Amino acid sequence: MKNILLIFALLTVISGQSQTTSGRLPDGSSYQDMKLGLFVHYMNPAKEYRWGSTQWADGSQVQSLEELANNFDAEDLAKTAASMGAQYVIFTTWHANMNALYPSEVMKKWLPGHSTQRDVIRDLINALKTRKINLILYVHPSDGHDFTKEDQDRSGWNEGAPYTKWNDFINAMFDEVALRYGKDLSGFYIDGGVPRQVDTERLRKTITARMPDAWRIQNSGLNPKLVDYAARERMETPYPATTWMMCHTIANEWWALSGTVTFCPELAYQYTVLQAAVQGATGGGVAWSFGPHPGGRWELGVRSFCDRLGALVKKAGPSLIGSKPGQAFITKDGTPLIGLTFAATQSADGKKTFVHLFKPPKGNTFSLPLPADGRRFTSARIIGKRGRVRLEQNETGIVITVKSPDVWDDVDTIIELR
Repeated sequence: MKNILLIFALLTVISGQSQTTSGRLPDGSSYQDMKLGLFVHYMNPAKEYRWGSTQWADGSQVQSLEELANNFDAEDLAKTAASMGAQYVIFTTWHANMNALYPSEVMKKWLPGHSTQRDVIRDLINALKTRKINLILYVHPSDGHDFTKEDQDRSGWNEGAPYTKWNDFINAMFDEVALRYGKDLSGFYIDGGVPRQVDTERLRKTITARMPDAWRIQNSGLNPKLVDYAARERMETPYPATTWMMCHTIANEWWALSGTVTFCPELAYQYTVLQAAVQGATGGGVAWSFGPHPGGRWELGVRSFCDRLGALVKKAGPSLIGSKPGQAFITKDGTPLIGLTFAATQSADGKKTFVHLFKPPKGNTFSLPLPADGRRFTSARIIGKRGRVRLEQNETGIVITVKSPDVWDDVDTIIELR
């Protein structure tokens, strides 16, 4: 019997690609604790790209990859992320045409001209570190479709199954990134849908050999042979909650063009709370997406968006950052934000329940259903407000009464129940 158990244990270790991780890094950072992030694309494909790429603030085009890199303001980006209350930043390592934002020896060997002299990644790491913000690198292991025919042939993109040459190249890139930055990274956001050209099991082994606890997040899918977490891109009205990370642009594109912010910070805040409240959340919360212009400039409205969102996040405090989905009042996957009266979170120890009231009642009372987990509350207070709050709980539900309806907030009245 002991031998059978030993064999089973060994098989479990060997087949690690089907096992999810705890999501906790050596420094204690947990993917499950991530509620709010900033998704940044800063890129130049050095060729015509139908979706466009990062522009200067005056709308002129960036002329080269080196021009893009040399005009990156790491301090300003980190400061902006901190102003919105971001716990993590997702940042481009390479994107269209696979141009890496660091001096890559692998690129020099395989695809000369596809990497920068300046180490943009290291500069950003240093800037984020002082603000205790996690860094997740955006990577695209199947970006060969953007290559010229010459580069596709060089890298093995056109080789055909089992695409050994392409996988030699892409694994060398990942190994280089993990070796160069691994101890300073939280993980990877993997784009491209991991198509047939990518040997998922081999790539997972390459990453985990250097970074065993790395968060591996797949865009628009969840392939357990490579990743443990998933993300979605962009949402439509009425903005439904998802248990996956949600990434959503606040302007016209993922990178800076000549646009303006079209998503209001109050709605962004409410959706961030909704993501924190949804049952079965796997982590990541929501990553609001916007990129900088070269030279430390932003599209119109970005700075004020960040300041306002950050103020709301700060006010929410532990009712948002550090919270868990509420068990007394359940928010289901797919719950739409538009029309939602409230969402509930709770403290990590479960002793406090936070009701986030998005729609102010007409009078001085607010009613809640009976707690789904059967708990009985004995006290209530409104965070950030003074004055007596009366709580009545009976066999039909809970009634919260305040002295005056003036205490209700237009964006979020946070009621702490114990």
